[in-house]
Amino acid sequence: MQNQYRVFSASHIGQRNENQDAFAVLTHSKCDELLCVVADGMGGHEGGAFAAKKVVETCKVKWDESESVIDPDTFLNELAFCAHEAVIDSGNAEFDQAQSLVSVLYIHLEKSIYVSMHVGDCRTIQFANKNFIKRTIDQSLAQLHALKGDISDDEIASHPDQNKIYSSIGGSEPPSPIIEHYSPDGDTFLICSDGFWELFNQHALGIAIEKIESAEALEKLIEQQVSGKTHHDNTTAIIVKLPPSEDSSSMVVPPSLAAGQQESEVEGSLRTEGALPAESSLSAEGSKPAEGSKPAEGSASSNGEITSTKLTTYHYIFLLGLGSIIFVIALTYYFLSSTDSTHDLPEPLPTSGKTSPSKQSSEQPSGQAPDQKAEQTSEQNKTTPSEPQGKSSKEAIGTQASTGGSGSIETRRQTPNIPILNIDDAIEKTEDVIRQEGGLGENDTLKVTTRGNAIGDSQVIKFQQFYKDLPVYGAQTITLVRDGKIANIDSKTLNDIDIDISPALSAKEAVILAEDEIGTRLNVLEAPQLIIFKKEDSYLLIWRAEVEKASGERVMLFLDSTNALIVEEISLHISGGQEEISFEDITSKDEASENEKD
Repeated sequence: MQNQYRVFSASHIGQRNENQDAFAVLTHSKCDELLCVVADGMGGHEGGAFAAKKVVETCKVKWDESESVIDPDTFLNELAFCAHEAVIDSGNAEFDQAQSLVSVLYIHLEKSIYVSMHVGDCRTIQFANKNFIKRTIDQSLAQLHALKGDISDDEIASHPDQNKIYSSIGGSEPPSPIIEHYSPDGDTFLICSDGFWELFNQHALGIAIEKIESAEALEKLIEQQVSGKTHHDNTTAIIVKLPPSEDSSSMVVPPSLAAGQQESEVEGSLRTEGALPAESSLSAEGSKPAEGSKPAEGSASSNGEITSTKLTTYHYIFLLGLGSIIFVIALTYYFLSSTDSTHDLPEPLPTSGKTSPSKQSSEQPSGQAPDQKAEQTSEQNKTTPSEPQGKSSKEAIGTQASTGGSGSIETRRQTPNIPILNIDDAIEKTEDVIRQEGGLGENDTLKVTTRGNAIGDSQVIKFQQFYKDLPVYGAQTITLVRDGKIANIDSKTLNDIDIDISPALSAKEAVILAEDEIGTRLNVLEAPQLIIFKKEDSYLLIWRAEVEKASGERVMLFLDSTNALIVEEISLHISGGQEEISFEDITSKDEASENEKD
């Protein structure tokens, strides 16, 4: 029997009123080029379904316009921006809030080219013999938590920030598509919406995908996983199983994909109930079709014609650059506003709720869902992530977010694309770049506070600026490493600090004087820390102390080490009975600190 590559696809409504996912499997006349598209409508309303369908229609139009893809990167980027224009230019006021997320995989078998483009949290994942090789990196806040190292990769699915997306098709800002290249080592690709990958952890997903040999099997797998849940999203997946690379050049299109085939066989329509069967088995067996034949083209939406204006090279460069900036700003929004790391200096908590919400629903609290269906295998029961209870529809978040108390420090953003040998090399070169541009003074250094988990080819490193071994409040740097290079540096550093680091008041003295100022006793919860604090145009030596007032309110005090005046007070939360630290403890720690310096 000759080798073949096979494509299996299915979609399920989940526990929603409408299936807002759309997908397509597109081929050219010779079966050595393949385009798989999965689009996930955002917002939980009719506009999401419209946007997803528009994305798929645009991909079909651009695919049919090209006899062959010469430059996959340029072609896939063009798909993203043309789809974006098609959605926002639809001219239908009812869908003026329509947005979609998408993942597209391009395959050229003869040349062993495998390239994906994605916007949002639809994924393309590569496997080899059920083992995970590589996946796309979500454009969500939950993904940033994982990159930072606060949660594991498998915990993304159940994290409450999973529905917060910072790039989309049809949003108020142009999309920032990410292109990924894959080695020919894998034998299986999965292109799916988040409703599918959220059902499994990484290990279980590889095992499950390996066993799929028909569209019916894929439908059954989805049905099993979804049926035990109560709030699960639309679920769509395309599985591509490749032949051995040495035989891929002999592939031809079988009669089932010849001209005149019904669109429903290769493209998922938007249904309101049940699973959607769709399978394409692309085999070397069978006769070769007439030259130039293509899958039937989907009909244009009645809500407006698709616009597919060619974008100029300069337009691409501009939009890609803008996309990179948006990505870095989103990283800054998350990392510089974080207060939960034991290594980082806490910053003032935001005074408002969500940051620049642009679309529909408000966020609901998340929790645990009912158990999975009993007939699932024990292995899947052990490895399937818990379902977020009542998880809200996705929302697009703004990127111009407040960065808390570090707002007085200007942010400098760079995209140096400096090659590195390893992460240690990236750490050293980050400081070199900032120092060369004048971002650090003679007595300043950068120290790593967080090495995020490496996910695919991406990793985030977070730094804190120190002046003569004292941390500088709010002066933080984020470096994004991707594909063996420093891709982005987002730095908030100061180069003109000149201050005596010997405090006039000890921590104990400062707290006692602060008690008199506030008029209540303060229980010190953690040993105060001496830091550098920028106040307008001046630098202050500050005791930072986490304390509990007599009322039970827990606050962070910033006390001037020269006079104990409260420079800033941040309300945290009601104390949970944390043990008080005595002044004797503070004194002993102060003395130990002084001895260290000596």
